[in-house]
Amino acid sequence: MFVPWFPKRYLLNSDISISRLVFAGPNWQIYKLGDGRNLLVVVTDLAQKWANLGLLGISVWRSVSFGGKNYQFIVSSDKYVLRPTNHDVAIADKTEALAFANSLRETRKLVPDIPLDNSIYVEQYARLLPLAETIDNSDDGLLLGTCLTGGVPVSIKAIRRLQNLTPYLSREDLHEIAQVAGVGIAKTLQRDPTDTESHKNHLLDCFSLPGATYLEQFFYENVIDIAFHPEKYEPLGISFPSPIVLYGAPGTGKTFAVEQLATFLDWPVFSVDSSSVGSPYIHQTSKKISEVFEKACSAAPSILVIDEMEAYLSNRDGAQEYKIEEIGEFLRLIPEASNHKVLVIGITNLLEKIDPAILRTGRFDHKIEVKMPDAKDIENMFRSAFEKLPVDQNIQAGEIISALIGKSRSDVAFVIKEAARLTAFKGKKQITQQELNEALHSGHFLYENNKRTIGFRP
Repeated sequence: MFVPWFPKRYLLNSDISISRLVFAGPNWQIYKLGDGRNLLVVVTDLAQKWANLGLLGISVWRSVSFGGKNYQFIVSSDKYVLRPTNHDVAIADKTEALAFANSLRETRKLVPDIPLDNSIYVEQYARLLPLAETIDNSDDGLLLGTCLTGGVPVSIKAIRRLQNLTPYLSREDLHEIAQVAGVGIAKTLQRDPTDTESHKNHLLDCFSLPGATYLEQFFYENVIDIAFHPEKYEPLGISFPSPIVLYGAPGTGKTFAVEQLATFLDWPVFSVDSSSVGSPYIHQTSKKISEVFEKACSAAPSILVIDEMEAYLSNRDGAQEYKIEEIGEFLRLIPEASNHKVLVIGITNLLEKIDPAILRTGRFDHKIEVKMPDAKDIENMFRSAFEKLPVDQNIQAGEIISALIGKSRSDVAFVIKEAARLTAFKGKKQITQQELNEALHSGHFLYENNKRTIGFRP
């Protein structure tokens, strides 16, 4: 909760009278003025940062001092939108959506690498003013879709899912909005909307988890086929896929598998993890858990991932009262979510620590161990990667595969990615045996038995 920097009815000058605080952050605030216009006030350093990035020149801003502090401000007409991008208000219509898409594109011309998911949208200047300090390639498609829906994390590329959440926009509208924003959408989505059956069959044929064939088959039978062919299952009392637990050692690909499934289904994903529900205050975690489930239900069909289950759902024997309360909340919410077409997927490295009441049939019907890849799995991962990358036809991957047996899928993925990086660094056009060998020997996992200790001698 942020305290307003300026009191109600305060006059910044003769025609600017503060009415109320609307949005606020640590170094910025947005007010509604008495005449209906909007006011953005920021600390001087933030205005200077945006000016240095070329987003809004310092001459656009006006200065004001209050309480011994200096601020910069701009006034926006009530005809234009002025609000943070992470606020849960959906874009109202196609005109507003196109204006936001244009602002995203114009901003990206100036700051191609700065994340914009946490920014201030100033429609009057066609700008998204970033608030994040880090440099990272954020997903503009996800940002655009989230703003269109008012907070549901679904990408503009998930056309089918987005149409259900934004009924005022047609498929053609969504393609136009994406084009204006500069976000590409695969042509495979531009199909005949009446040809639903062939589209379903095409999707089922395309789902793939290289290096995890058994998990791919499990998702196909227990999730995908039910989702795309409900007419086969509903007469037999099966209306939606049952909750799933994926367990296994770190790096085996549990999270990656869920991400691939979510992308394939075009369903929004919600997460229960330390960053989304953690709180130092008793009872607050239970409240936040309930809020995440509620959001997932409102966006159904959707996926809700409980990451690191053991942190929230460990055995209640000897647990503190607040922990028992959190587990009880999960026991209530999981079956309720399934009834609202939310696919609950738990992920854990420590299945044995989970409370037995959580794991019983009826809550999590499927408990699937994700194992370390064997030689065949690793070979499939290489084959799948090589189909998408330029590689020398003379590559012999047999020794590389043998060296990776017993390693995790993330280790295999590292070798492939590192070989590609080395190829680009050397200015080559194709990955050769040399880059693969170098990538293998640069892997940290090859040095587990040859560690050096750095420190002070006693």
